[in-house]
Amino acid sequence: MTSLSRTIAAALFALLAVLSPTGAGSAAAALQLSAREVDLGDLGPGETARAQFQISNTAEGRIRWTLAAPQDWEEGGVLSGEAGGRPSKVDVTLVSLREGAGPGDHPVEIRLAAGRDVLVLRRTLAEGPWREALRVESDSGGRTLFVKFNLTDVRSRPALEAEPRGIDLGDMEPVREITRKIRVFNSGAGVLRWQASSGAAGSPSSWARGRYLSLHNEALDAGGPYAPPAALKDALQLTGPWGAEKGYPKAAGAGCALRIPIQGSGAVLSGRSASSSAVLRVSVGDQPPRQATLVDLEGGRFEAVLAEGLPEGPHSLHLQVSEGSVVLEGITVRDSRVTSPPAAWIRLTPLSGTTTRETDFVTVRMNLSGLKPGVYMDLVTISSNGGTVRIPVSFAVTGEAAPKHLTVWRYTRGTDVLFTAHPEKEDPRYIGAYRRAGLAFRLYGPGTAGTAELYRWYNPAIGDHYYSAERSGGRKNLQGYVFGGAIGNIATIRLPGTRELYRWFNPETGRHYFTTDAAGEGMGRRGYRFEGIVGFVLR
Repeated sequence: MTSLSRTIAAALFALLAVLSPTGAGSAAAALQLSAREVDLGDLGPGETARAQFQISNTAEGRIRWTLAAPQDWEEGGVLSGEAGGRPSKVDVTLVSLREGAGPGDHPVEIRLAAGRDVLVLRRTLAEGPWREALRVESDSGGRTLFVKFNLTDVRSRPALEAEPRGIDLGDMEPVREITRKIRVFNSGAGVLRWQASSGAAGSPSSWARGRYLSLHNEALDAGGPYAPPAALKDALQLTGPWGAEKGYPKAAGAGCALRIPIQGSGAVLSGRSASSSAVLRVSVGDQPPRQATLVDLEGGRFEAVLAEGLPEGPHSLHLQVSEGSVVLEGITVRDSRVTSPPAAWIRLTPLSGTTTRETDFVTVRMNLSGLKPGVYMDLVTISSNGGTVRIPVSFAVTGEAAPKHLTVWRYTRGTDVLFTAHPEKEDPRYIGAYRRAGLAFRLYGPGTAGTAELYRWYNPAIGDHYYSAERSGGRKNLQGYVFGGAIGNIATIRLPGTRELYRWFNPETGRHYFTTDAAGEGMGRRGYRFEGIVGFVLR
């Protein structure tokens, strides 16, 4: 223990002695460890080993204990706790921070966790056997625990890899069956034994009530430019030289940014680090950008909370890579509308297997025919002797097969006009602020000749909706607007039974007004100017 660590431990014991009530401890108390040595075995590049020991009191009263960094280790504080009737459990995690195999030094990290408290120790070591002493001090004496491990230049144990890291079906009609495949392979040594299961029960809190937006595009070639998958092609906007790595977007430094609309109250990003350090900055709507905290996971992966505590509803999320290189896998959006599908909706085959170097495949068969319209999330879990991978499965059921014509309803709040063909699917807290003004017009179903999708945007700062048949919004500056997707198809030429949909604009307020009335419903007298025709709608 370093002199600084001893000073901290002594000061902590003195403080506890002053603050504790009389008789809280016991002169007869005795510190005991459940083991004298923890053997973590061989550890190769990028691998993780775990163990646990207990600190207990063999007599009456309570023992207050501390554990500080041993000499020559970079310390991240002091781990402390109290053992009374129940022992303190301390989890030991040894992580190799080295990425590739071959000769060389091994940067390693030891994480010691007791409850929510964590002590992180870091040091660069040479290949070979190591035996490090961890000193546990208490108000009734001290004990030493030895941590034993052997660093190797090659992988020493099985390591589970599974791709893709998430399945995002997007908006789906209630079809009979959809099939996807998950690749399972062993990136380590030895035999990997794995099992597959489904169900979100007991999943980490980051998955709870969240819709997963996968950034994976399996149609991309390695090394080429990245393009969004079909489910996000109209929503995800990219800036900068994004490359593709195994179908995921890879960004290297400043200049790479993305913008995506989300519907919910928060968002968590998952990805992989492709450099020793990376800096990501995030903003929501008009909020100033802030640096996102990357929480390290196994295998070089990370999670980052991009937003939390937002009011339920549509938001625009902007992410910029300021330094380093990252590979982004997906975004989990916390959404109160999300529910779990029934257990029988998904089937996995096979349910288990073994592999050394070959790739196994798990076939995921999903039956949506019995599901009601809504937003759903489930999990496929691949567990093994080389780790566990949880793969979110996310989708929205939109209802029956798309009709040829869509009835569009008009909702108003002041001069703001909300058009929707499915008011029952809108967020009640969003549409509840508007007054239903009746039938607006009808739009065409997807794929109708002579039509294009009519897109919707919303600016929450000024309370304004905008509509365009162009995904870019035409020549409009849509900064501050949240993309809401397509509400139907609008005719781009005059078809039988159609009439014009006009757009008006107020330059003083920045708001727009949309109507089928050629006179603009008198909005010209209220500071609005005629801007043109959006397209042609059915009467």
